[in-house]
Amino acid sequence: MHKYWGFGLLISSGIEFPELMPASSPHTDVTITIDVIPQIHATTTFSTGRITYYMNDRELVFTVGDIASYYVADGTRIIISPLTTEAEDRFLRMFVLAGAMAGILQQRKQLPLHAAGIVSAGGLTLISGHSGAGKSTTLAGLQERGYRIFTDDVTVLRQLPDDDCVRGIASYPMLKLWEQSLQTLQWNDRSFPVMPGMEKYGIFFHQHFDTQHYPVKKIILLSAGEVSEIQQEKLTGSKAFTHIVQHIYKEVLFRQPATRALCFDTISAVIRQAETHLIRRPADCDPAHLLNTVTALL
Repeated sequence: MHKYWGFGLLISSGIEFPELMPASSPHTDVTITIDVIPQIHATTTFSTGRITYYMNDRELVFTVGDIASYYVADGTRIIISPLTTEAEDRFLRMFVLAGAMAGILQQRKQLPLHAAGIVSAGGLTLISGHSGAGKSTTLAGLQERGYRIFTDDVTVLRQLPDDDCVRGIASYPMLKLWEQSLQTLQWNDRSFPVMPGMEKYGIFFHQHFDTQHYPVKKIILLSAGEVSEIQQEKLTGSKAFTHIVQHIYKEVLFRQPATRALCFDTISAVIRQAETHLIRRPADCDPAHLLNTVTALL
């Protein structure tokens, strides 16, 4: 078995994950295998485009088109069942990192936020935004300016026992950038396409990856296309909550009463301890101008 660290968990996997951080600990939180998945008694069923989900209190099964089905149970097990011999490992891994690990976190009562992060002054600044808002490009620009990248796509929010502070944990050491972002940044590494046929590429930072957890100090939310010039607003209370809750990662998995309570409690606690800022930018925006606006808040 291959051993990895990811999403704050120690993972033993029957397949290789170059996206994850290698680990040597004998302890295992989650196992990943390729096998036939068991049938479950689903209490909730729904679809989101090409993915169909079946859930009960302790199990999740989801099927991705004609690629593979995934079984997630008890916050400790993932089984991958390819539906075709032609399914590429990269496809299989992608839906583990995107969907199955979100299911693991949901079962463990931990909240993943669709947010990048940087570490400064012993605390964590999260940067979030819907697709096209400029999150990953801004993060890469901050790296060029000397800021320490913590995570790109997902931050796990966790409250430790006897600690009122909500802390952020990184997912895995890879930036994901579109071709346009690579051109803007004048980066040349296109050796790891995230998915065949898609102009999005993984940029690894294993050597600088930080597996520690940090208190969340600031949240910066990016929004594109609503204004003619960059605007910045500090959010508090219910307004901050309304904006942040939109960025729960795989929100469809967090609609059951118990997990809705988890979302409410965790995000409410984050709002109490962290400043929240909303940056609205025009659809056609100079990346350097947006980067300067974000940097001014750090």
